[in-house]
Amino acid sequence: MFLYLGAAVSVKKSDIIGIFDIDNVNTQKTTKDFLRCAEKEKKLILAGDDLPKSFLLTGKSRTARSRGMDERVILCKLSARSLCGRAGQQENYEK
Repeated sequence: MFLYLGAAVSVKKSDIIGIFDIDNVNTQKTTKDFLRCAEKEKKLILAGDDLPKSFLLTGKSRTARSRGMDERVILCKLSARSLCGRAGQQENYEK
């Protein structure tokens, strides 16, 4: 199954490592450094032109990584709560 994030960006549900609310984590220096690093390493994907409300961390299985596929960070205009609901993981969402 795939999760549609907007702007023609979809991600395989099994590849999602985490869904994070930007408002709750953006004030942390560690998070800002992480996002800057992802951008510098060209691992940051924008799912739309609007101001992002959340970001997803995705990864592949070990075999896929050996073929050159690795982690990605996807900025999304949808809220973390909406994405969790779409993914069927509403019970795992924490404020």
